[in-house]
Amino acid sequence: MIKLIVFSLVILSIFVHTTNAALTAGFTVHIINALPNNDVPFSVQCESKDDNLGLKTPKVGEDYNFSFRGNLLGTTRFYCHYSWGSKKQLFDVFNSQMYKSRECGNISGNDYECFWKVQEDGFYFAGHNSPESYSKKYDWN
Repeated sequence: MIKLIVFSLVILSIFVHTTNAALTAGFTVHIINALPNNDVPFSVQCESKDDNLGLKTPKVGEDYNFSFRGNLLGTTRFYCHYSWGSKKQLFDVFNSQMYKSRECGNISGNDYECFWKVQEDGFYFAGHNSPESYSKKYDWN
């Protein structure tokens, strides 16, 4: 009887994981370092409830990015801590509102990408990586 329960739980877990991957959208978040130079170190650390992606130090012009699938409830949230010299900032780079409104740009099918450009005067967001699509969302603290 216990073997049957364990087997059933394993099958259910596989089904839920497979269904989630098939039914939910995939997202790639890009963080582009568009600061003026590498003289002042820039770092970013992104996290979700389940994952800490570690401290990254992209150089000027580099695109740090990560991909994930949204959860079935549409509550996936990633936030990032930014540091550039004495300047700091923390905000969501992806959250349930962005998930539901599909603010990120469609790549194909059920896959989307979100772009964040880090500049000297703040943080800019776009659904696609084209100059005219960016709008300023946050200042440095």
